[in-house]
Amino acid sequence: MMIGTRGAAADAGDTVGHYHDGVFKQYTPGPYKKTSKLFVLSAAAKQRLAESSKPECSVVALPTSATAPKGTMRCTSVLDVRAPPNIVWSLLLDFPRYPQFVSGISSCKPYSKKRTLKGGKIVGAKYTVKLSPLFKIQYHLEHHYEPTANSMAWHLDYTKKSDVFDSVGYWHVEAQPWGSRVYYTQDSLLPSWIPAPVRKTFTKVAMRSATDTLEPKCLEEMERQQKAAKFGRLPKLSLLKVGMPRVPELPKFKLPGRE
Repeated sequence: MMIGTRGAAADAGDTVGHYHDGVFKQYTPGPYKKTSKLFVLSAAAKQRLAESSKPECSVVALPTSATAPKGTMRCTSVLDVRAPPNIVWSLLLDFPRYPQFVSGISSCKPYSKKRTLKGGKIVGAKYTVKLSPLFKIQYHLEHHYEPTANSMAWHLDYTKKSDVFDSVGYWHVEAQPWGSRVYYTQDSLLPSWIPAPVRKTFTKVAMRSATDTLEPKCLEEMERQQKAAKFGRLPKLSLLKVGMPRVPELPKFKLPGRE
């Protein structure tokens, strides 16, 4: 038996509104530089990114304020991926596949979708996160994706009840000679009634959204799309525009190092 929510969000969340209309300061799609000093990289950090496949990450507790109640945690990550931005976005926008590459998420089900004036889309999705063998939480996020800004921002869908007190976040994907540089941040806070070890686990799950398996899954997706294109099921990807190797090399993963 899974221990779930105190307010029955698992059952009534789809029809009952959240208990506030938003507390955290929300991110907006756009260049990562708009997010203040979140992604400032030192010379040493840039060197580490160039020399390894590991992301530059941080998890910090935010100072208590009107828009960041006590206990609010912020995860940030900068990750280099050896795949072009269109491949990265093909994963980040495929919400039902999140459980396949984000550890801890057991379900992600879209329930709404609409277009924006700039050609983007707004997608509502219901997440289920398994934090322990006997504890899971559910929450609803509204994602704003703008392809012209190469960004997606999200916040809780406040028209539905969630087990998370509040959550906001942001993805930005930047084309690079080796593929993509991915910027990620998320602010989150669970209610105080959820045990501290469980809250800590949730923070780790949030961080793994950008660190554990994004690059290998992007490489798998790139190979899958290339094979589909080879047999005429998909248009061929313009990988050379971002300095990627030609199609025959992809199954062998003979990919260039980062410059």
